Amino acid sequence: MNWLDPVVSALLLALYGLIFGAIVGALFGMMLHALQGGRRDFALPRSMQPSRYEVVVDQAVADEAVRLIGGLQTTGGGSTST
Repeated sequence: MNWLDPVVSALLLALYGLIFGAIVGALFGMMLHALQGGRRDFALPRSMQPSRYEVVVDQAVADEAVRLIGGLQTTGGGSTST
């Protein structure tokens, strides 16, 4: 049973490290959140609009794809259902 003592000690040390790390991390996060007044330090764009599209189709359906794309609005903000 002499080999079991270091294994148990290592597992307990790892468990204590995980618990201590989680507590310190949570406290650090709460402190930063309080110091920033709850504001985020990044800004997200409201929406992303592509400037162009590339459509890749097989030669067999190319004519149909051109016909369908020709009916789309180029200024639209919504999706087109077919």
